[in-house]
Amino acid sequence: MTRDTFAVVVHVLLTRAGAAGPELFLLRRAGTGFMDGYYVLPGGHQHAGEGVQQAARRECLEETGARVELLAPLCVLPYRSGRHQGLNFVFESDRFAGRPGLAEPHNSDTAGWFPLAALPHPSAPWLVDVLELRRRGEWFRELRWD
Repeated sequence: MTRDTFAVVVHVLLTRAGAAGPELFLLRRAGTGFMDGYYVLPGGHQHAGEGVQQAARRECLEETGARVELLAPLCVLPYRSGRHQGLNFVFESDRFAGRPGLAEPHNSDTAGWFPLAALPHPSAPWLVDVLELRRRGEWFRELRWD
């Protein structure tokens, strides 16, 4: 019997103290064919032989140019959407070296800091779930889109 395989996707919620309260760093996807135009957290797929936290650090560095110094697990979001199914691991960090920016212009067309209380539109639908879980101190939610 063969086993099904599913994508493991990692995301990093980079945060900082802003003048009007906490802020998070987001990228707007472009030119990828998946969720283009949506604001998302830095992240991507885990590679074979790579740990989940290692993948999160690598993806954050590749997409933002910032090297995460401290990484804390935030939540797990298994998902199903049409033909897509997998696991999202979301980590949080407010300690990083370098200034986050747009390091992969072929995958995103803009990047910046946004208040936690006022996400840009449109943001990835699951980002609201991540922030709600964070606010409640919970770590798990299954997601499904049709």
